[in-house]
Amino acid sequence: MLSDGAAGNEVQASALAGALGSEPARVLRVRARWPYSALVPRWAPVLAPEQWSPSLRMDPWPQLAVGCGRVGAAALLTLQRASGGATRTVQILDPRIAPERFDLLVVPEHDRVRGPNVLTIAGGLNAIDDGWLMRERRVRADLGRQPAPRTLVLVGGRRRGVHVDAGDWRRMVGIVRQWKTQQGGSLWVVGSRRTPASWVRRLRRLCADADVLWFGPADGENPYRGALAWADRIVVGADSVNMQSEALATGRPVYALCAQAPAGKLGRFHRAQVRAGRLRLLGDEVADWNYVPLRELERIAPLLRERLGL
Repeated sequence: MLSDGAAGNEVQASALAGALGSEPARVLRVRARWPYSALVPRWAPVLAPEQWSPSLRMDPWPQLAVGCGRVGAAALLTLQRASGGATRTVQILDPRIAPERFDLLVVPEHDRVRGPNVLTIAGGLNAIDDGWLMRERRVRADLGRQPAPRTLVLVGGRRRGVHVDAGDWRRMVGIVRQWKTQQGGSLWVVGSRRTPASWVRRLRRLCADADVLWFGPADGENPYRGALAWADRIVVGADSVNMQSEALATGRPVYALCAQAPAGKLGRFHRAQVRAGRLRLLGDEVADWNYVPLRELERIAPLLRERLGL
């Protein structure tokens, strides 16, 4: 599995590699060496194995390599050429390179990349299923002892086409506090590495009475996985398809923080999940609803194994 270290890319590549392989996937966090790094990934040249760090020279060559994002795509092409085609390549997300250069591509429907070797998914890939949820509940049993209903707010970061301002945060906090007043329960607010410092300061002030408030290592162990597993409802920003996909994989009610659908491809994903009955806009009324969880790995992995002859 080839990664540029970006969390969203690595989660998807690791999930898919784990589902396709009979043994644990080897993870390589790669970058092109200088001066080739100035060319990757925009022009995605097919570099020699030694022009990557760590070197992609392997003995034996892997039978299958999975990459995600444009750096992963460029590294896949290096392995493909250097191995003489012995390494099959599966690329996740639009590589901005002709799709036929890879054995298979897995891309979100909202990316609009199509071709005979392209398989489309709704959203991002992750390993969340019933077994994953049970394991994470055991790991974070302490969260399960907090009063229900447990409201989880997942805070991402700034993203072009997604409008979030101070008024949105005040509105969100007012709504979830109203829910807690009406029904009791717990409030968990969890940020990410992309959360701007200005948002962190504002949310620490607005959510000082939250039962869980986490924005980094200074707040202790990251509760993200356990919080997903134990949450009774989730409020999530629209800036990250991966974060939304993970929330929607739980089968719990998921509310979009944004007051309206975002622009561009994020908006296409957002509207598709609203139409599917999975996602609702955050409003004053608290609701509970059932839907088929968004678990695309379960659907796509058998198709890939068949196409790859695994």
